[in-house]
Amino acid sequence: MRKLILLLGLAVAVAFGGGCAGTLPTNSYTPQNIVRTEGRIDMGDFVYMPLKTDKRIKKSNQIQNTALGSIYMATDVSDFIKRGNALELEKTGVVLDVNSPIKLNANIHELMFDDLGYSVDVKYKIQYIIEKKNGNEIIFDKTFSPSPKKIGKYGDASDYANVVNDIVLAGYDMFIREQSVQTIFHNSLTSPIQK
Repeated sequence: MRKLILLLGLAVAVAFGGGCAGTLPTNSYTPQNIVRTEGRIDMGDFVYMPLKTDKRIKKSNQIQNTALGSIYMATDVSDFIKRGNALELEKTGVVLDVNSPIKLNANIHELMFDDLGYSVDVKYKIQYIIEKKNGNEIIFDKTFSPSPKKIGKYGDASDYANVVNDIVLAGYDMFIREQSVQTIFHNSLTSPIQK
């Protein structure tokens, strides 16, 4: 009887651990923002902070989660979010230009799948930093946390990938709607070209 209970316990642990591991198909990102402005900017460094601060995160493509097992993206989290933001900037009307007088850096503080309860809350927090390339002066620094997005616990991997896209868009939308950001972009058009 004792062996049976031990085997059942082990089977349950394997089932839960294995059921929570997976890779999200996040190879494509479609920009969807509706804010329009003009400007130019160079893309700087996007850093996935949990890789440095959360001892449970061992790989650059691993998403934070509260479940047993691990969840991975098909690409590095920082690369995916940087690419998504670049596409959103282009859709907004901002030209990506290595000779721009300013560059955009970001610290991704959180990308979390919190599955406590009946649904999964996808949480996201990103710090956008715009700096002048001449002198490295920071001219904008603000952290944005969009409202968590909910999804059912037993959805397809593509459902989860779509929610990740939506939460990245929500963070970008908060950033690009800042009047000071739009002013910085407008001023970048009249600033001298960096060599």
